[in-house]
Amino acid sequence: MRQRIITSIVLLVVLVPTIIIGGWPFNIVMGLIALLASIELIHMAKISRKLLPSIVTYLGTLSIVFFDYIAVYLPDNWSNSFTPVFSLMFLLICTVLIHDYDFTKAGISALTMFYVGLGGYAAVTIRESNLALFLFILLVVMSTDIGAYFIGSQIGKNKLAPKLSPNKTIEGFIGGIISAIIVASIYLIFFDFIYSKGIMLLVAGILSVTGQFGDLLESGFKRHFSVKDSGNILPGHGGILDRFDSALFTLSMAFILGVV
Repeated sequence: MRQRIITSIVLLVVLVPTIIIGGWPFNIVMGLIALLASIELIHMAKISRKLLPSIVTYLGTLSIVFFDYIAVYLPDNWSNSFTPVFSLMFLLICTVLIHDYDFTKAGISALTMFYVGLGGYAAVTIRESNLALFLFILLVVMSTDIGAYFIGSQIGKNKLAPKLSPNKTIEGFIGGIISAIIVASIYLIFFDFIYSKGIMLLVAGILSVTGQFGDLLESGFKRHFSVKDSGNILPGHGGILDRFDSALFTLSMAFILGVV
């Protein structure tokens, strides 16, 4: 517990100033998070981290995260999806050229690029567009986690997804949503967005559900690959994905919903 608290404090000291400052300091931290998350997924899948397709996966992930910056240097007649599509085609070619790199591994590499890359891209885009909205999303994620934990631990009886995460309950799931909506209601007293407060509360509910499914998705990855944690870079927490799984998935959904 002591190590977990120390790690949490270090994360807050690093993340809070970069989120407030924004710009390149935030982008660098976000790029590092995306890179480490993609490395963890590749490692979980037991794909060599030094294999050429793995390196392409990392670069492909970063190309999605920073696509708006890269696109400035691409010819006007090139497709907006050039860099991720090129990476995907290269991964498919590698299944022919590299003996121990099969279609399953190529699929995992592609999933890694788009799962982590889209979350990172959404984070960079939303933070650059609207700090208040970015903080709104993070508060929804955090309040969902806290509400789900406390409600689930106090009155949780019915398992939500026992094969993926035995400790999660339906009561905790609902408690997380209610907690997120309450916190969002308070936040919306002080900030206005392009949509009405009613719509933003609906968005908060959707994002709360999305975040909890993002957590279950990462649990599914770990169970599928028979690992306890996604990594060990964050003492007391596990890996980057163990800490940021819900946030990445929720930011992706917020971007898809067009709340930016």
